Amino acid sequence: MKSFLYYLNPSNRGKTSIAALFLLGAITCVDAQQSTNRDSLKTKSIDEVVVIGYGTQKRKDVNSSISSIKSSDIQSLKQVNVDQMLQGKLAGVVVTNGNGQPGAAASIRVRGTTSLNGVNEPLYIIDGIPISGDASGRATSGRPVAGSDFSSTGGGGNNTVSPISFLNPNDIESVDVLKDASAVAIYGARGANGVIIITTKSGKKGTGKISYDGSTNITQIPKYLDVMNLQQYAAHQNNLALLFNTQLRPEFSHPELLGLGTDWQNEIFQIGFGQSHQLSFSGGKDGTSYYLSGNFMDQTGNILDTGMKRYTFRANIDAKVKPWLKVGTNLSTGITNENFTVNQSFGGLITNMLLQGPDMPVRNLDGTFASPPQNQNVNYFNPVAEALERENKLIRKNFLGSVFGEANLLKGLKYRVELSANTEFTEYTDFYPSYDRGTQFNLTADLFERRQNWYSTNIQNLLTYDLNINKHKITALVGQEANDSHWEGLLAEAHGFKFNDIHNISMSDADSRTVTGYKGSQALSSLFGRLIYDFDNKYSITASIRRDQSSKFEPAIDGKQVGYFPSVSVSWKVSSEKFMESVKDYISLLKIRAGYGETGNQQIPNGRYAANLTQYFLPGNIPNPNLTWESMKQTDIGLDFTLFNHFNVNFDVYKKLSDNFLFQYPLPDYLTGGSSWNGGIDSPYFNMGQVENRGFDLTMSYGTKNDEGFNWNSTLVMSHNQNKLLNIINGVTLTEQANMNGYQPYVVSNTIVGSAIGTYWGFKTDGLFTSLDQLNNAPIQFGQSIGTAPGQTYLGDVKYVDVNGDGKITMDDATIIGDPNPDLTIGFTNSFSYKNFDLSIFLNGVVGNDVMNLTRRNGLENSMLYKNQLVEAANYWTEDRPNSDIPRPINSSSNPNILISDRFVEKGDFLRIQNVTLGYTFSPEALESIKMTKVRIYGTVQNLYTFTNYTGYDPEIGLFNQNPLLNGIDNGRYPMPRTFSLGVNLEF
Repeated sequence: MKSFLYYLNPSNRGKTSIAALFLLGAITCVDAQQSTNRDSLKTKSIDEVVVIGYGTQKRKDVNSSISSIKSSDIQSLKQVNVDQMLQGKLAGVVVTNGNGQPGAAASIRVRGTTSLNGVNEPLYIIDGIPISGDASGRATSGRPVAGSDFSSTGGGGNNTVSPISFLNPNDIESVDVLKDASAVAIYGARGANGVIIITTKSGKKGTGKISYDGSTNITQIPKYLDVMNLQQYAAHQNNLALLFNTQLRPEFSHPELLGLGTDWQNEIFQIGFGQSHQLSFSGGKDGTSYYLSGNFMDQTGNILDTGMKRYTFRANIDAKVKPWLKVGTNLSTGITNENFTVNQSFGGLITNMLLQGPDMPVRNLDGTFASPPQNQNVNYFNPVAEALERENKLIRKNFLGSVFGEANLLKGLKYRVELSANTEFTEYTDFYPSYDRGTQFNLTADLFERRQNWYSTNIQNLLTYDLNINKHKITALVGQEANDSHWEGLLAEAHGFKFNDIHNISMSDADSRTVTGYKGSQALSSLFGRLIYDFDNKYSITASIRRDQSSKFEPAIDGKQVGYFPSVSVSWKVSSEKFMESVKDYISLLKIRAGYGETGNQQIPNGRYAANLTQYFLPGNIPNPNLTWESMKQTDIGLDFTLFNHFNVNFDVYKKLSDNFLFQYPLPDYLTGGSSWNGGIDSPYFNMGQVENRGFDLTMSYGTKNDEGFNWNSTLVMSHNQNKLLNIINGVTLTEQANMNGYQPYVVSNTIVGSAIGTYWGFKTDGLFTSLDQLNNAPIQFGQSIGTAPGQTYLGDVKYVDVNGDGKITMDDATIIGDPNPDLTIGFTNSFSYKNFDLSIFLNGVVGNDVMNLTRRNGLENSMLYKNQLVEAANYWTEDRPNSDIPRPINSSSNPNILISDRFVEKGDFLRIQNVTLGYTFSPEALESIKMTKVRIYGTVQNLYTFTNYTGYDPEIGLFNQNPLLNGIDNGRYPMPRTFSLGVNLEF
């Protein structure tokens, strides 16, 4: 822990320090047949307990807001990543998929967006090992593991990858989500965005088991956009040429005689195939339990040359070596190989696929890849050549492990020590081959390599004391935890390769090679305690406090580096009162809860309180020694009740206030020169303002059984959240841009005081100009005179609204034109079983959100020749089509008609049949002769159908690289696939 002591106590630098690391903790007592597993305790029935952080409680005794699911709740969801499987399953937990590439990062919001610094993802605790849900690494290196950068104006596109893609979903036993601050305050600085505790499987006492789980699938893109075929394209090009006073193309003189041309969607999209195989061994006897598993998954993507392979191994072992001592270890590894394509970018494959003309073939007659004909000034490349010839791949190697010992010191008193570590090695390669296709060429191949690794060590010392006296029950816990993280990376760039087959750096032109590197570290030291008191199974109170000391803040200024995070929650179990005894047959549980807690956020790069030097010994950032914790204060009131032992309801209302949120001050590039790794100086970080979230969570479930073998279980989850920026220092403008029209950046969102986070920014419109009277009486549009030439306004142009009422249309009339935040998210699961058959139907949806469809904007531009468009673009306004809502064509890619406006904002409401699974389990009697205990076969369909009015591929757009200011913006997103799977579960 040398670096830990170095960062947290500057006075000890250069000295020898000894740290006593046995302090406080939280483990609930269990009997000798139960096994303790890191942050959770294994009980005979996972239904009876929920994880509360460093311990467990019976669900009926919990004072906080916690949502839980078991492995059986998600086993039918055939998703690549665990985070995707939580979608629609937990109230207050909103999951959106960033894109449809296998392995792509999802974004998870636990009760809304609490920070604007881009890190709003929850903390994962996987078997006691903390892992940040931040796929962008903003709080560590800040560098992508794949792609060039995270910006929306660069060429990297939406390139974040899931931080837990190494985790095999088949290994999961349970998932518990701590939602309110009274539950997460025990995690202090790391719990501001919620905590997701994942417990993997362990061996059970009894005869050893061998299990095999296998499945295979076929995937497809559910929807194609209606773009012009060659006949339509030729006719449209002729019409545009006449309007633009350009010579007609002779080959298009008779469009009706042409064929359909190249369908680029058919050429780029493909049928995907996948398979997954897992073999596991588990059991337990004589105080020792074990669980061993190995898994192989291979999933091809639905775009050419994209896909993912994953190899995982896990070993969970614990043993009772003495009546008073238990030890154990949990080891796992995951290796993933991923092939990417750039998406959500104007230069991405999806955008180019849609805009490339159908008159260009995929290949020439000699088999080489084709390019646009001569004299066509277009930037759109051959998308098939880009997909097949460009190498864009990532290899990740993850290793996680922990060892623990737990000793019974006295009656009711236990001590536990646990040491864990997590590391990742990544290898990213992006190779642009050399080619000469006539009108398009790259004469010297280009190679970009990134090698990055990081590791994190964590130590916990935990002490717990349980005391039961008559009607009084007390659980006291105290603990110490220290976390130390390090990262480093190398970036190499090389050019001038003689050939494409071998592209090792050593084969490049020596004078073209550049290599840069980076490294860093961070540390966190924590002390915490918790007290749970219950009286007569009626009244309960839980109180906790945590002290965190972080290397992210200035140690020389008192109060900056240390944060204190308290919480308290109470409950009244009304159903245990005597006056409720007469209705116990009808109301088996009625409990009222209330809680308040505070958590912190330190998710910014390290050392920003001081000036850092770059590799060129120049200042790398503007320092701010007054940086301190972002704090989050939350109040929660909840109601739990069960009727007739079948109908369960959990309802919570909450208010969250994020104070002093951390954000990088948006200084313009002409002042800073850009980012430090591009030769500039990074803008400073500040505690900048307040964000509020209000909402409710609702879970309703009903289950029934009968003697004839029919069972039915239904669960409905609903979540409502409304966020708002309350204030910000200096009235800072929080805008974000997206690249369009040959990489020209346009502002697409602006978060202003009093509005929701990430609201869309642009112009309001009032249809098109359809008469000269309208045109003459309207405010002057962007200083343009009336006329038909480019730079003038005429009939068929967009009629913008004078928002500020100054009698003219200028950039000052830009305003809020949409809100990507939904009013309501819904998940509805129905499970049926009859004798040996089982059927599950899962629906999820959102209501009340908007989507900015920039893909549609690009497809309706009508601003230049040689670019394909959506079929409806041909229905532009003319005097013969006075009711059209598509503006007249103008031969300019910067004409006002294509400014960001409410014309491109659509309703994002949808209801999706997310999963349908039908299974059959053979009876034990039928299996007895072949020495098997279980055989189940099943078929499942994922993303079966989506009810929506959205005109793009998929209304679920998600966040661009998990950036809360770029939410729901469709700029050529990789669509989510529909998946058909067949599988089998075997047990010996």
